[in-house]
Amino acid sequence: MSRDTLIVIGVVLIVLVVLGSTYLSISRGVAPDLLGESSKTKSASETSGSTTKTSSQKAPFEFSKIFLKTTSFRVTYDLLENLKKEGSVSLYLKGDKRRFDVSRGENQAVIINLPDKTILCTKQEQWQCFEIPTAKPKPSEYEGAPPISDPVSEGKEKFKEPIYNGTRKYAGKTCYCYYVTASENRKISGKDVQGTTTVEICVTSEGIPAYYLNLWKSKDGKTTERYDVVAKTITTTVPDSVFNPPAEPQKLPSS
Repeated sequence: MSRDTLIVIGVVLIVLVVLGSTYLSISRGVAPDLLGESSKTKSASETSGSTTKTSSQKAPFEFSKIFLKTTSFRVTYDLLENLKKEGSVSLYLKGDKRRFDVSRGENQAVIINLPDKTILCTKQEQWQCFEIPTAKPKPSEYEGAPPISDPVSEGKEKFKEPIYNGTRKYAGKTCYCYYVTASENRKISGKDVQGTTTVEICVTSEGIPAYYLNLWKSKDGKTTERYDVVAKTITTTVPDSVFNPPAEPQKLPSS
Protein backbone atom coordinates (compact mmCIF):
# COMPACT_ATOMS: atom_id res chain seq x y z
CA MET A 1 0.00 0.00 0.00
CA SER A 2 1.35 3.43 -0.93
CA ARG A 3 2.52 6.14 1.46
CA ASP A 4 -0.36 8.33 0.24
CA THR A 5 -2.79 5.66 1.40
CA LEU A 6 -1.07 5.56 4.78
CA ILE A 7 -1.41 9.33 5.09
CA VAL A 8 -5.11 9.06 4.29
CA ILE A 9 -5.50 6.49 7.08
CA GLY A 10 -3.75 8.89 9.45
CA VAL A 11 -5.97 11.77 8.42
CA VAL A 12 -9.06 9.62 8.97
CA LEU A 13 -7.79 8.92 12.48
CA ILE A 14 -7.35 12.62 13.18
CA VAL A 15 -10.77 13.47 11.77
CA LEU A 16 -12.23 11.09 14.33
CA VAL A 17 -10.34 12.96 17.03
CA VAL A 18 -11.22 16.50 16.05
CA LEU A 19 -14.09 16.15 13.55
CA GLY A 20 -13.18 19.42 11.93
CA SER A 21 -13.02 21.43 15.13
CA THR A 22 -10.35 23.84 16.31
CA TYR A 23 -8.89 24.22 19.76
CA LEU A 24 -11.17 26.89 21.21
CA SER A 25 -10.67 28.61 24.55
CA ILE A 26 -11.55 27.15 27.95
CA SER A 27 -11.28 29.03 31.21
CA ARG A 28 -8.59 27.31 33.27
CA GLY A 29 -5.55 25.09 32.81
CA VAL A 30 -2.71 27.57 32.53
CA ALA A 31 -2.13 30.78 34.48
CA PRO A 32 -4.63 33.54 33.56
CA ASP A 33 -1.85 35.76 32.15
CA LEU A 34 -1.28 33.12 29.45
CA LEU A 35 -4.93 33.20 28.45
CA GLY A 36 -5.62 36.90 28.61
CA GLU A 37 -9.30 37.83 28.36
CA SER A 38 -10.33 34.28 27.48
CA SER A 39 -9.68 33.28 31.10
CA LYS A 40 -12.86 35.13 32.08
CA THR A 41 -15.21 33.00 30.00
CA LYS A 42 -15.95 30.46 32.76
CA SER A 43 -16.25 30.57 36.53
CA ALA A 44 -14.03 28.42 38.73
CA SER A 45 -16.96 26.18 39.62
CA GLU A 46 -17.33 25.24 35.94
CA THR A 47 -13.72 24.27 35.36
CA SER A 48 -12.04 20.91 35.79
CA GLY A 49 -9.08 21.83 37.99
CA SER A 50 -8.58 24.25 40.90
CA THR A 51 -5.31 26.14 41.12
CA THR A 52 -3.69 26.25 44.56
CA LYS A 53 -0.36 27.87 43.63
CA THR A 54 0.74 30.40 41.05
CA SER A 55 3.31 30.02 38.31
CA SER A 56 5.74 32.16 40.36
CA GLN A 57 5.97 29.33 42.92
CA LYS A 58 9.27 27.46 42.85
CA ALA A 59 8.92 23.96 41.44
CA PRO A 60 9.19 21.22 44.12
CA PHE A 61 11.14 19.05 41.64
CA GLU A 62 12.26 18.99 38.03
CA PHE A 63 9.69 17.76 35.52
CA SER A 64 12.13 15.24 34.01
CA LYS A 65 12.71 13.65 37.42
CA ILE A 66 9.04 12.99 38.11
CA PHE A 67 7.50 12.46 34.65
CA LEU A 68 6.58 8.79 34.15
CA LYS A 69 8.11 7.81 37.49
CA THR A 70 5.42 5.15 37.45
CA THR A 71 5.66 3.16 34.21
CA SER A 72 2.38 1.28 34.53
CA PHE A 73 -0.91 3.17 34.57
CA ARG A 74 -4.27 3.75 32.96
CA VAL A 75 -5.95 7.15 32.86
CA THR A 76 -9.41 7.94 31.52
CA TYR A 77 -9.99 11.55 30.49
CA ASP A 78 -12.73 13.88 29.35
CA LEU A 79 -11.97 15.47 25.98
CA LEU A 80 -13.02 19.14 26.02
CA GLU A 81 -13.56 21.44 23.07
CA ASN A 82 -15.06 24.91 23.18
CA LEU A 83 -15.90 24.60 26.89
CA LYS A 84 -17.88 21.41 26.31
CA LYS A 85 -17.22 17.72 26.75
CA GLU A 86 -17.04 16.28 23.25
CA GLY A 87 -15.66 12.82 23.92
CA SER A 88 -13.37 10.69 26.04
CA VAL A 89 -9.74 9.61 25.95
CA SER A 90 -7.95 6.66 27.57
CA LEU A 91 -4.18 6.37 27.95
CA TYR A 92 -2.50 3.08 28.89
CA LEU A 93 1.20 2.69 29.64
CA LYS A 94 3.06 -0.45 30.64
CA GLY A 95 6.83 -0.44 30.24
CA ASP A 96 7.60 0.29 26.58
CA LYS A 97 4.02 -0.33 25.42
CA ARG A 98 1.46 2.45 25.05
CA ARG A 99 -2.16 2.70 23.90
CA PHE A 100 -4.12 5.87 23.20
CA ASP A 101 -7.92 5.69 22.64
CA VAL A 102 -10.25 8.46 21.53
CA SER A 103 -14.05 8.25 21.43
CA ARG A 104 -16.37 10.89 19.95
CA GLY A 105 -20.01 9.98 19.55
CA GLU A 106 -20.22 6.80 17.47
CA ASN A 107 -16.64 7.18 16.20
CA GLN A 108 -13.65 5.61 17.92
CA ALA A 109 -9.92 5.51 17.22
CA VAL A 110 -6.98 3.64 18.77
CA ILE A 111 -3.20 3.96 18.45
CA ILE A 112 -1.13 1.13 19.97
CA ASN A 113 2.65 1.72 20.15
CA LEU A 114 4.68 -1.48 20.64
CA PRO A 115 8.48 -1.89 20.56
CA ASP A 116 8.51 -3.18 16.97
CA LYS A 117 5.36 -1.74 15.41
CA THR A 118 2.47 0.67 15.62
CA ILE A 119 -1.16 -0.32 15.12
CA LEU A 120 -3.79 2.20 14.00
CA CYS A 121 -7.48 1.32 14.40
CA THR A 122 -10.69 3.17 13.62
CA LYS A 123 -14.32 2.27 14.14
CA GLN A 124 -17.48 3.56 12.59
CA GLU A 125 -19.65 0.53 11.94
CA GLN A 126 -16.88 -1.97 12.73
CA TRP A 127 -13.22 -1.96 13.74
CA GLN A 128 -10.51 -1.77 11.08
CA CYS A 129 -6.81 -1.92 12.05
CA PHE A 130 -3.56 -1.32 10.19
CA GLU A 131 -0.04 -2.30 11.25
CA ILE A 132 3.12 -0.34 10.42
CA PRO A 133 6.23 -2.46 11.17
CA THR A 134 8.76 0.19 12.15
CA ALA A 135 7.23 3.67 11.97
CA LYS A 136 5.78 5.13 15.15
CA PRO A 137 3.30 7.70 13.85
CA LYS A 138 1.33 10.08 15.99
CA PRO A 139 -1.44 12.46 15.00
CA SER A 140 0.77 15.54 14.57
CA GLU A 141 2.94 13.82 11.92
CA TYR A 142 0.25 13.69 9.24
CA GLU A 143 -0.26 16.38 6.62
CA GLY A 144 -3.13 18.67 7.53
CA ALA A 145 -3.44 17.23 11.04
CA PRO A 146 -3.69 19.50 14.10
CA PRO A 147 -0.71 19.55 16.48
CA ILE A 148 -2.12 17.36 19.22
CA SER A 149 -0.47 14.28 20.67
CA ASP A 150 -0.88 12.13 23.74
CA PRO A 151 0.63 13.46 27.01
CA VAL A 152 3.41 10.86 27.08
CA SER A 153 4.74 11.89 23.67
CA GLU A 154 4.51 15.59 24.48
CA GLY A 155 6.25 15.22 27.82
CA LYS A 156 9.13 13.25 26.33
CA GLU A 157 9.67 15.46 23.30
CA LYS A 158 8.88 19.05 24.33
CA PHE A 159 9.40 19.34 28.08
CA LYS A 160 13.16 19.76 28.33
CA GLU A 161 13.00 23.01 30.34
CA PRO A 162 9.33 23.61 31.22
CA ILE A 163 8.02 26.40 33.43
CA TYR A 164 6.35 25.39 36.69
CA ASN A 165 2.73 26.50 36.97
CA GLY A 166 1.63 25.47 40.46
CA THR A 167 -0.64 22.64 41.58
CA ARG A 168 -4.19 21.65 40.73
CA LYS A 169 -6.34 18.64 41.56
CA TYR A 170 -7.46 16.15 38.93
CA ALA A 171 -9.16 12.80 39.59
CA GLY A 172 -8.87 13.59 43.30
CA LYS A 173 -5.08 13.82 43.19
CA THR A 174 -2.79 16.80 43.71
CA CYS A 175 -0.98 17.40 40.44
CA TYR A 176 2.06 19.48 39.55
CA CYS A 177 1.72 21.54 36.39
CA TYR A 178 4.38 22.58 33.89
CA TYR A 179 4.15 24.30 30.51
CA VAL A 180 6.24 25.23 27.49
CA THR A 181 5.62 27.80 24.77
CA ALA A 182 6.85 28.15 21.20
CA SER A 183 6.18 30.39 18.20
CA GLU A 184 4.07 28.68 15.56
CA ASN A 185 2.26 29.75 12.41
CA ARG A 186 -1.09 28.19 11.55
CA LYS A 187 -3.44 28.33 8.60
CA ILE A 188 -6.50 30.43 9.41
CA SER A 189 -9.03 30.84 6.58
CA GLY A 190 -6.32 29.84 4.14
CA LYS A 191 -3.76 32.35 5.40
CA ASP A 192 -0.61 31.85 7.49
CA VAL A 193 -1.12 33.52 10.86
CA GLN A 194 1.64 34.07 13.42
CA GLY A 195 0.98 32.85 16.92
CA THR A 196 2.22 31.06 20.00
CA THR A 197 1.51 27.50 21.13
CA THR A 198 1.38 26.61 24.82
CA VAL A 199 1.47 22.98 25.89
CA GLU A 200 0.83 22.19 29.56
CA ILE A 201 0.98 18.88 31.39
CA CYS A 202 0.00 18.28 35.02
CA VAL A 203 1.35 15.12 36.66
CA THR A 204 0.66 13.31 39.91
CA SER A 205 3.40 12.73 42.49
CA GLU A 206 4.07 9.46 40.64
CA GLY A 207 4.54 11.25 37.32
CA ILE A 208 1.23 10.16 35.76
CA PRO A 209 -0.17 12.78 33.32
CA ALA A 210 -3.56 13.89 34.64
CA TYR A 211 -4.08 16.97 32.47
CA TYR A 212 -2.98 17.92 28.96
CA LEU A 213 -3.43 21.25 27.18
CA ASN A 214 -2.66 22.38 23.65
CA LEU A 215 -3.38 26.10 23.25
CA TRP A 216 -2.59 28.30 20.25
CA LYS A 217 -3.15 32.06 20.25
CA SER A 218 -2.63 34.32 17.27
CA LYS A 219 -0.18 37.21 17.65
CA ASP A 220 -2.99 39.75 17.26
CA GLY A 221 -5.05 37.99 19.95
CA LYS A 222 -8.05 37.52 17.68
CA THR A 223 -7.90 33.74 17.35
CA THR A 224 -7.54 31.05 20.02
CA GLU A 225 -7.47 27.32 19.29
CA ARG A 226 -7.51 24.83 22.13
CA TYR A 227 -7.94 21.25 23.36
CA ASP A 228 -8.02 20.10 27.00
CA VAL A 229 -7.78 16.47 28.17
CA VAL A 230 -8.80 16.16 31.83
CA ALA A 231 -8.32 13.02 33.96
CA LYS A 232 -11.39 11.43 35.54
CA THR A 233 -9.90 8.15 36.83
CA ILE A 234 -6.34 6.93 37.42
CA THR A 235 -5.18 3.38 38.15
CA THR A 236 -1.79 1.64 38.08
CA THR A 237 -3.13 -1.79 37.10
CA VAL A 238 -2.78 -2.48 33.36
CA PRO A 239 -3.39 -6.00 31.97
CA ASP A 240 -1.32 -7.11 28.96
CA SER A 241 -4.53 -7.79 27.02
CA VAL A 242 -5.07 -4.03 26.71
CA PHE A 243 -2.42 -3.97 23.98
CA ASN A 244 -4.28 -6.45 21.78
CA PRO A 245 -5.93 -4.58 18.87
CA PRO A 246 -9.74 -4.73 18.57
CA ALA A 247 -9.43 -6.35 15.11
CA GLU A 248 -6.81 -8.30 13.18
CA PRO A 249 -4.51 -5.63 11.70
CA GLN A 250 -3.67 -5.44 8.02
CA LYS A 251 0.08 -5.02 7.50
CA LEU A 252 1.30 -1.89 5.79
CA PRO A 253 4.80 -0.96 4.57
CA SER A 254 6.84 1.35 6.82
CA SER A 255 7.52 3.81 4.00
